[in-house]
Amino acid sequence: MLPELAPHAREAVILHPERAEPDCQNSSIGGPLLWPSDEPWPECSLPDVNSSAGMPATAMVPVAQIFRRDAPGPWWPADIDLLQILWCPNEHWDPPAQQADVSPVLEVRWRRAADVITPLRTPPPPSRYEKDGYLPQACAITAERVTDFPFREELPAELRPRLEDLVRETGDGGDVITRLAGWKLGGWPTWHLTHPTVFACSDCGTTMTLLFTVASDDETGVVVGRWGDLRLFTCPADHRHAFQVDLH
Repeated sequence: MLPELAPHAREAVILHPERAEPDCQNSSIGGPLLWPSDEPWPECSLPDVNSSAGMPATAMVPVAQIFRRDAPGPWWPADIDLLQILWCPNEHWDPPAQQADVSPVLEVRWRRAADVITPLRTPPPPSRYEKDGYLPQACAITAERVTDFPFREELPAELRPRLEDLVRETGDGGDVITRLAGWKLGGWPTWHLTHPTVFACSDCGTTMTLLFTVASDDETGVVVGRWGDLRLFTCPADHRHAFQVDLH
């Protein structure tokens, strides 16, 4: 490994999914959420590919639930121990600016698990969905803590030739040093299909960081884009600020 990469390292957790029947007290992909029974379940009323404006709202579906105990790291706000991500299982061609085009619309919840006294037992199902790839299959996860590095085009120019040599020496043609793939919490995004993009927080201007990567994956049945990733960026200064979604 190149010692010069060390200053650019970020913590990350790769989430390895396996089909299972997790309950709401477990971290999962596509499993039930620890949701307060007195809190409205998120719905999406935005026009989508198959439904024009004015159609009834449809219930969102769980994408991921992560407990802090299973994936500790710098992405957790103080006093928060539960992250929940949902989406509308339909493609939206012209969503709000913070969402990605031609993708499901995401919703994010940060919680203290102890605050959920009476969990919701039966969330409403979606009244419509665009395709099966937007209905994640329930999976338990195995968390693997890793060190992640920025994609080569985000590194200083003087490091890139040596990095390319290292990739050729240690890999099989794929960049497994600065392209850690899969369902991921934290770390760096890859930019192998586009030029690197910097997202500024719309509330305070702080450069946003990658919080979560939704990966196209056979085990979960999720397919986004052309077998791509949907990435969720958040403001490191305040988790309550608006997030940004990117399809890659």
